[in-house]
Amino acid sequence: VVIFIGGCVQQQIQKEDNIVPVSSSQKESISIKNFAFNPATINIKIGTTVTWINEDSASHTVTSEENFDSGTLDVGETFVRTFNDKGTFDYICTIHPSMKGKIIVNE
Repeated sequence: VVIFIGGCVQQQIQKEDNIVPVSSSQKESISIKNFAFNPATINIKIGTTVTWINEDSASHTVTSEENFDSGTLDVGETFVRTFNDKGTFDYICTIHPSMKGKIIVNE
């Protein structure tokens, strides 16, 4: 006779001073490729973690004035940020300012 007793364990991850329960967080990815953010605009819920992945042949940044800055992302590097506040966050690549993106955070 095998008896299995299980429980619910809630794990937590910490990114940029934001602690988000893994079981309730959502995840989105944005690729940086061909000198563009893809997708350029996303709509997400509060608590969503977004990962930018530099799949391009050049270095880039993910920079939103006074909100976040990835620093220089070399080829293959990623930047992760959890959005815990409602709002619209426009961002650019400071190396290539024609590259623009937008995160729209809803409740």
